[in-house]
Amino acid sequence: MCKSIQTLMLGGLLVTTTSLAGCAVDSDAAEQYAVAKPLSIKMNIPKDLQPDAKKKQTFEATVWREAKPVQKVDYVHFEIWKADGTVRYSMEPAEETKPGVYTIAKALPKSGLYYVKAHASSEGTMIMPTRQFIVGELSKEDLKILQGGAKPAGGSSGHHH
Repeated sequence: MCKSIQTLMLGGLLVTTTSLAGCAVDSDAAEQYAVAKPLSIKMNIPKDLQPDAKKKQTFEATVWREAKPVQKVDYVHFEIWKADGTVRYSMEPAEETKPGVYTIAKALPKSGLYYVKAHASSEGTMIMPTRQFIVGELSKEDLKILQGGAKPAGGSSGHHH
C-alpha cells in the first residue's frame, strides 16, 4: 500500500511538472501582442462666429495616427450643441473631403457657448474629443458655465457604436 501511494504521488508530481512546463513564458511574448497605435484628432473651428440661421459654418476634423492622416477609418461623426440646450445637432456622419479630413456644415442660429464633439474610429481604436467655441456674445448663464458654476446641457445623443 505504501508503494502504491508513492507511485501515485510520483505520477502526480510528474503530471503537474509537465503541465506547468506548458505555462512557461515565451521570450518573445511581448512581440506577439499588437501594440495599439493611438488616434488623435485636430479640429478646426471657424473663427469670429456670429449667429446666423441661414449661413452654414464648416467644422473640420483631421484624424491622425503616428503623425500621418489616417487613410482608413471606420467612421467619423460630429455632434454640435449649445450649452443651454436650445440648439442641438445630434451625431451625424461627416463627409471626407480629402484623405483623413472630415467636415460637416451647420448653421448656428443663436449667440452663446457651443460644443462640438468628433467621434472617430479606426482599426478598433476610438476617440471622442470635445471642444467649446463661442458664437456672438456670451449670456450670463454661459459665463457661469465657463466659470464652473453651472453645468452645460450636455452632448452625446446616447447613440453608441
